Amino acid sequence: MSRRSPKRRKKFNPVKTFFKIVISMVMCFVILAGGACFAYYKATGNVPFSGGGVMNAGDMSILDALMGKNIKLNVAVFGVDKDETRTDVAFVVHYDSEQESISLISVPRDTRVDVCEEVEELLGGRYGVTKFNAVHAYGGKEHGPEAAILQMEDLLGINIDHYVKINFDALVEIVDAVGGVEVDVPQDMYWDMSDTGDITINLKKGLQTLDGKKALQLVRFRRYADGDVGRIQVQQLFLKALAEKVLSTESIVKNLGDYIEVMYKYVKTDVSLTDALKYANYITKVDMDKISMETLPGAGQYVGGVSYFVHDPQATREMVDRVFYSVAPEVNEDGSIDSKSLLIEVSNGGEVAGLAGRVTEKLANEGFRLTEPTTYHGEQMDYTRIQVKTEGAGKDLVKYFDNAKVESAPSDMGSADIRIILGTNEQ
Repeated sequence: MSRRSPKRRKKFNPVKTFFKIVISMVMCFVILAGGACFAYYKATGNVPFSGGGVMNAGDMSILDALMGKNIKLNVAVFGVDKDETRTDVAFVVHYDSEQESISLISVPRDTRVDVCEEVEELLGGRYGVTKFNAVHAYGGKEHGPEAAILQMEDLLGINIDHYVKINFDALVEIVDAVGGVEVDVPQDMYWDMSDTGDITINLKKGLQTLDGKKALQLVRFRRYADGDVGRIQVQQLFLKALAEKVLSTESIVKNLGDYIEVMYKYVKTDVSLTDALKYANYITKVDMDKISMETLPGAGQYVGGVSYFVHDPQATREMVDRVFYSVAPEVNEDGSIDSKSLLIEVSNGGEVAGLAGRVTEKLANEGFRLTEPTTYHGEQMDYTRIQVKTEGAGKDLVKYFDNAKVESAPSDMGSADIRIILGTNEQ
């Protein structure tokens, strides 16, 4: 797959044939941001493939699709508010048919970017440094998606094949259509935005079934201790629960009419009928355990008195090489993966205040690359868990702890390649 090559986007005129051919793809497009991705990749994933070589989606013919040729595909997804200018949710999904892998990369809305030349040429102006979600607003309804795509391509160094833009009202209707979604809300959430004509968020912590309006409150809430990163993690957890329910055969059959209606009302995309015909050949069941979710590496900080998410350029390049270009990390003499070539997060899963910060500093002094330390809110264990996204990683970290075990990371872990959850026995 070639690196970024900006191009103009085709207009999309919805037709019923499109929905009939790729309904399993369509019904996921209507889920908040991530649902759109899973829909698209339900239409292009996890089936036996024949033929050699891997091609870009744009180079694939219908004949290639019928023959099951391997493809790589990138889809940008934007969740927008009612006026369809501001993007509260943005991410790109990468599908590699040869690897049968699906990767979702979230781009925080407050990511600090220098508006690229392609966007300025498209819009005919100079914008300088801003937040990522502002780029879509600069383009307005007419050029918003294209501007945001060009900026995302510049940020990640990739080529994006298609986009999907979803109004948040779609989320409310789809959640209600499937009878609600069970979610473990991580904290009490309250935020009264009624003075600006917006919603009031009022959710209690704990496992519960959310209807459409409450689900919207969950994904709109932004007041987390770790800022935009915490918000993205909650959105990803909700997305997975929603996709699992929507993708069930019973749900597809029962709610087919609702899915199509919501698609017409709230979803805009540049996926053409020809594209849909090509991708329809890949329709199959998606194994949710094989979907990985990550966040652009970086941390929240103030720059010039403005709160931004500042991405880590080196870690971003390494993530892009690994996810989009299948570049393998460095290997130790014993065949295990060198953890110094990966991004590590240390999370305090015990009760010793400041321990994660001290361990982060210690590992940094040893030459490892670390994110900012975090606090783990899940189940406590007496031993330290070294969660890894890639089999063979993390073994060289065990020696730094009294009692540590390497385990596979959950699919929605975040931007780090390794997460160390400190046990209660660590001092």
